[in-house]
Amino acid sequence: MKKIAITIGDPAGIGPEIIIKALNSLPDSSKYLLIGNKALFVETSENINIKIPDNIEIIDIPCDISKINTGMVGIESGRLSFLALEKACKLANNKEIRAIVTAPLSKKAINMAGFNFSGQTEILQKYLAEDRGIGNKAEMLFVSKDLRVLLLTRHIKLTSVSESLKPASIIESINALNNSLIKDFKVLKPKFAICGLNPHAGEDGLIGNEENEILIPVIDTLKQKYNIDIQGPFPADTLWVKAAKPYLNNQKQPYDAYIACYHDQGLIPIKLLAMDSTVNTTINLPVIRTSPSHGTAFDIAGKNIADHSSMIHAIELADSISS
Repeated sequence: MKKIAITIGDPAGIGPEIIIKALNSLPDSSKYLLIGNKALFVETSENINIKIPDNIEIIDIPCDISKINTGMVGIESGRLSFLALEKACKLANNKEIRAIVTAPLSKKAINMAGFNFSGQTEILQKYLAEDRGIGNKAEMLFVSKDLRVLLLTRHIKLTSVSESLKPASIIESINALNNSLIKDFKVLKPKFAICGLNPHAGEDGLIGNEENEILIPVIDTLKQKYNIDIQGPFPADTLWVKAAKPYLNNQKQPYDAYIACYHDQGLIPIKLLAMDSTVNTTINLPVIRTSPSHGTAFDIAGKNIADHSSMIHAIELADSISS
């Protein structure tokens, strides 16, 4: 079976540490290959006193280690983190790997290094879809057990959310989510709930018209044209209560996925409930990609105190989906 590629992320952050810790916690590390700088992986291994498993293949990306400072945003660390992900995409396009797991990188660092992207999802979109002439749009799905949250918009200003909620794009995103749940997560007939954009889901137009003018017509189209089981738009605050209660009581979710209109509307609830187990999953591309839900954690980098739980969950999810 083909291997799963794990990219180093920002080497000045906790990426190398959580990768090594996670690999030592998994039963068969031979399934994976690392992409990054070999000397940095070895240095991290020595600093945290945990061996890199002997059966791990490392694809070495050259870099000037002297220009990488632990806990600091830098050009060289941004360059390395970008090139590692770019290499993973090339391997995926050549069908040499079956999935990608990414450690967190710094958006500021990769932009300082001259790579103008707003995040890893956008990099994957370019190299796994756009450059290959594939029309698929990468979708960002956050997963913890059967709690799943899709974002309709990602790394944009809050003031730009309303104008970015285009009916055709929303329909495309929810169709992609439906297909992924059936194909990747083996949910036979997915059931969705969508958040309203405005407080109280617009209060029938009193607090905003996006629900009446955009979301409700989209929901009707998804139901009638695509036979998708979707309900809403619901006031986001009360909808997340419906998600939280069964999650905290280890009960089945009433919906197979929740759909949020913007970044914080979806990520605050799931990270509050399950920060250490949530996996950032990129769906609707030729290759699945997963990542821990947290960032580079520059403030604790190099201190050997990073929690690698989310990285374990990211690797396990990538393995289960791509097997």
